[in-house]
Amino acid sequence: MSSSSPVLRAAALSSLAAGAAVVLSGCGVVTQILGGGDNNVFELNVGDCFIDSEMEAVLMGEGVTEVPLVDCAEPHDSEFFVAEDMPEGEYPGDEAVRAEADELCEGQAFTDFVGVPYEESLLLALPLTPTEQSWDTMDDREIICYVYHPDEMVTGSLAGVAY
Repeated sequence: MSSSSPVLRAAALSSLAAGAAVVLSGCGVVTQILGGGDNNVFELNVGDCFIDSEMEAVLMGEGVTEVPLVDCAEPHDSEFFVAEDMPEGEYPGDEAVRAEADELCEGQAFTDFVGVPYEESLLLALPLTPTEQSWDTMDDREIICYVYHPDEMVTGSLAGVAY
């Protein structure tokens, strides 16, 4: 069971969601990364670890070519844990993308990865989602979710931590 109160969790989630929205809007304008290196923002993988504040800082900048991934054996606070492509077709709208991302990130995939349901965890689940621009210009359909530890850095995977 989470040691943080529901009010603190809601405040933290609101704050992180606002930060994620800024990060996500940054993904939509980084079209020059197609020739990027190994840490291309459009080639993130389940199991990749990173420090949330470093990721936000890079994605908010201009001319992003690589994202700051770290070895999971090194201190970090975030790890990608599930990815899923949305169906082909026209961009369904921000609200539909957000709803699908919430269902994916806070549902069974979170429970399977962390070991406890989202509602009982002190960890937060946040998505990187396609924007209308990335959907239309780069055929970006992927929702990739990451688990974030708001209180401390960890070493090793967050898989099975059950908190």
